[in-house]
Amino acid sequence: MQVRPVDDLHAEPESIVRLTTGEEDEFKDTETPVLLGPGAKYTGPKASVKLTLREDLETRSNEPGVETLIDPESPATELIENNWGDHKKNTKPIAWGWFALLAVLMSCGIIWSLYKIEKSGNQTRTIQEEAKSLLSKEEEEERNAACLIDQMEVTLRKFHVATTVSSLLPLVRHPERVKPLMEDYYGDKPVPINRLRSIRSMSPLTINNRADFWLASVSHSDDIPKNIILQINEAGEALVDWETYVCYQPIGWTDYAKHLPAGTTMDFRVYARPDNLFSHEFNNPSQWLCFQLNAQESDEFLYGYVDASSDVAQQLLTEINRNNGEAASLILRLYIPENLEAKRAVIIKEMVCNNWLFIDPPATEP
Repeated sequence: MQVRPVDDLHAEPESIVRLTTGEEDEFKDTETPVLLGPGAKYTGPKASVKLTLREDLETRSNEPGVETLIDPESPATELIENNWGDHKKNTKPIAWGWFALLAVLMSCGIIWSLYKIEKSGNQTRTIQEEAKSLLSKEEEEERNAACLIDQMEVTLRKFHVATTVSSLLPLVRHPERVKPLMEDYYGDKPVPINRLRSIRSMSPLTINNRADFWLASVSHSDDIPKNIILQINEAGEALVDWETYVCYQPIGWTDYAKHLPAGTTMDFRVYARPDNLFSHEFNNPSQWLCFQLNAQESDEFLYGYVDASSDVAQQLLTEINRNNGEAASLILRLYIPENLEAKRAVIIKEMVCNNWLFIDPPATEP
């Protein structure tokens, strides 16, 4: 394309553009140019814009030669194809192992959670079963205790209305052993009736790690509370301990303390506490231990002496220490020698029982 300037002869020349097909042969100078605006009356030199055909236009300012197209330094086709996957080689690979490890950990966590849930469920069922078992056991124990209380109440009521030794024997402990004691205690007189007014309470009593004893608190017509010990035997029968009920002594303690029958050996239920009266035959404190002895429902007391080096002395000290130095309730075998000069003195030969209740029948008799 070529642009030619057109000089205007007027004061304010107007631009004149002529449009042709670009074929110079067909261009005629005599043709009147097309004037736009006020320049339509212009009669000066003619100018035109020549339009070149598209085929004649050059699309490049610098056309390469043949030598450029066959330049040996140009990359070969096969090399270009070989580099097609280079971007994949240069890309950092994905660490699939971490994903696998994460999946394994998640699986382990899920399995562990399911295991804990199952274990928790089993523990819950176990606890529920144990609770039910405990409740059932407690209910059974309550029913058994209620039956025992009913049976003990029946035994107590029968015991208080019995009038003969023969009627008492089925209701007491160790009937074969206590029968002669009962006959000696009551003699030819009938068993006195002591009316039972009420049963105040019943509670389990543990003696020497034995749990088959009960303590009943009852009141008689005088409304004075009295404790009665009962035992449930292997047959499930409730039996009264008659010896502790009457606090059996071979003879009355008051008579024994006043007369001191020489040459006798007897078992007594006494309270024993340490004392320090040493006189006559027992004037050596390094050889003898002294204990003051009292009995229930009596103001009389005696002094019991025991060889300080004997096992009996150690047993007595142990029971008194167990009772915090206070008087201990014991069954002691007492002996009065002939021609004893010390007043109110007896010799303690043996500690028969460490309380007033025989758990089992005594091994030896006085």
